[in-house]
Amino acid sequence: MRRFLRKIAFYLFQLLFAAPVLLWVIGPRYRRRGKLPEGPCIIVANHNSHLDASVLMWIFPLSRIFGIHPVAAADYFGTNFIRRLFAMIFMNAVGIERRPAAGQDPLAPLADMLRRGESLIFFPEGSRGEAGVVAKFRPGIGRLLRTVPGTLVVPVFMSGAERIWPRGQVLPVPGSIDVNVGRARSYSSEMNARDIAEQIREDVLALAPPPPPVPGPRPAPPLRVSVCCIDPDIKESFERRLTERFGAMEKAMALGEPTLEADADGVREIPQPVPLTRSRAMLGFLSWFFRTSDRYRGPRFAELVEKAALDEAFDHGALARTVIGGGTPLVELLAWAHADASEELLDVATLPELMGYLSGQRKVQLRRWWRFIRRAPEVWLINTFDLAHLRAPDVIVQIETSSTSAMRRIRSRGLPLQPYENERFLGRLQDGFRQTIQTLRQRKNIDVLELDPSRMSEDQIEQLLDELCERHRPAEPGKAAGE
Repeated sequence: MRRFLRKIAFYLFQLLFAAPVLLWVIGPRYRRRGKLPEGPCIIVANHNSHLDASVLMWIFPLSRIFGIHPVAAADYFGTNFIRRLFAMIFMNAVGIERRPAAGQDPLAPLADMLRRGESLIFFPEGSRGEAGVVAKFRPGIGRLLRTVPGTLVVPVFMSGAERIWPRGQVLPVPGSIDVNVGRARSYSSEMNARDIAEQIREDVLALAPPPPPVPGPRPAPPLRVSVCCIDPDIKESFERRLTERFGAMEKAMALGEPTLEADADGVREIPQPVPLTRSRAMLGFLSWFFRTSDRYRGPRFAELVEKAALDEAFDHGALARTVIGGGTPLVELLAWAHADASEELLDVATLPELMGYLSGQRKVQLRRWWRFIRRAPEVWLINTFDLAHLRAPDVIVQIETSSTSAMRRIRSRGLPLQPYENERFLGRLQDGFRQTIQTLRQRKNIDVLELDPSRMSEDQIEQLLDELCERHRPAEPGKAAGE
């Protein structure tokens, strides 16, 4: 009866919690190089996260996972009721004493389970190690294989879990995991335990992704151009005009909706850029739970994080020499934080401090958490969960327009108005852009072009845009800029 109740609790946890989290939030990618053994076996993998056991358990079909037992440290998971409940009941783990008493064989229960036809998940490093580093395997796995000779071992290498929930981090952050599953094999019981452990470690490391090639000269970072305007239609129009101009000189990208690519052949739309995150559900939940502003609620917050991640992907400069919209998440968030919280937020942290939080250079202090959660939850989420490192732009095109004309254009679209789409808020948002641009201008060497279409002719605007592009024309190969 006790085993039956444990089985019910185990499957309820796995089906109602573990499986949805793995499927919809993390989305591990399994790559198998051979069939899994039908009988008992030992899954051996590197260990960097509390997620590792759940990810490895779901290598097997649902009908088998109750017979898969992660090997857990009894001195860690067995001394606390919550840990013991989670590990031994919900994860069906088996405890092992890392410091056994004299005369006690800690591997005996594991050997008995293998003989009964059950399988184990084994982490020979002994504990979660340094992120991205596979420590030396302890000889316990070798002694176990000598005790039960002929047992098949399935080597696995995992990458990504160390970024989602590394050692020392209280809460997991969204991300994805790659799981490379090798072919099952046995090891000779005539080898000593340390040699077996070292051979298994080599088999696990053989599944690791290849290191990146030795780089040549690193391309310079792209020129990041940010267009700031409270009228979305005017903003989109100027982004396209700038993309076309910069693309005529060298490849340019605009990270808007849709994404634009431009070169000497003209401007093209890219309907589906490469996805950089598979955790929209988690990001949307975080934004809903912490009550982000209406502008960045639910999927809009996920889009903001994805846009920042896409901007980071262009950082090496090989994909495009100019990125229109690069740095815009930073500018927009600072301006929106100012518009939403006004001076009350600036009493807590000045704009330069907010810029440090969003770029990842500083961490929000614990004593400021509550006020940030209340007044600028977007800033707090990005900083605390390390969701993105927002870059400052090199060039800002600041377009002035009245909130009245902006609202007239927004209403003309015939779409339902958002709570922030009103003249009063748009006026505060425009002031937020001014304050943010002034701060960035003082702290960084940023080229700011101020335009006012209501007071300038189209010819004047065209001339100023041409002059801006000419100032940032790429230097010819072998020739220094400005020569």
